[in-house]
Amino acid sequence: MRIFIAIDLPEDIKKDIYNISKNIRGISGKIVEEENIHITLKFLGQINQETLNKINKKLSSINYNKFYINIGDFGYFNNRVLWIKILNKENIINLHNIIDNKLYELNIQKDIDYEPHITIYRIKNIKNDNYLKEYLNENKKIYSNILIDKFYIKESILMTHGPVYRNLYEYKLL
Repeated sequence: MRIFIAIDLPEDIKKDIYNISKNIRGISGKIVEEENIHITLKFLGQINQETLNKINKKLSSINYNKFYINIGDFGYFNNRVLWIKILNKENIINLHNIIDNKLYELNIQKDIDYEPHITIYRIKNIKNDNYLKEYLNENKKIYSNILIDKFYIKESILMTHGPVYRNLYEYKLL
């Protein structure tokens, strides 16, 4: 199974982000579908059921308080990934580090330079950089006080039309 750990966003925010994404012009690539918009805490890749059970046990022992985040503004990774920034990322980074440390006990490698973000577009080619920057600047929005009260282990099922994500386990924050 192809596995990752993630935070879901409220449906209304995912819908709004998707509507901004689908109207982007000046680039070619693959939009992240509305139902797939999330914040990745850790990508694990191919995991067998035995290891998944051990991961679930480790993550079930996490006691972390729920928190609020603000998101907004856009960024790029190597002109290949268009993403939305997490503006107050301390709690997400802390939660990520706790997860990383728990999974390190299972000999799962720690992440280097984790940067919490929301991927909205996988870019193949930027045809008009000026238009893209102008569009993103005009559509910049700040979403405030988004409650983060749970996270998930998700399975990514690769299909011809794109990935389908399925929640396998849910972990509630205190």
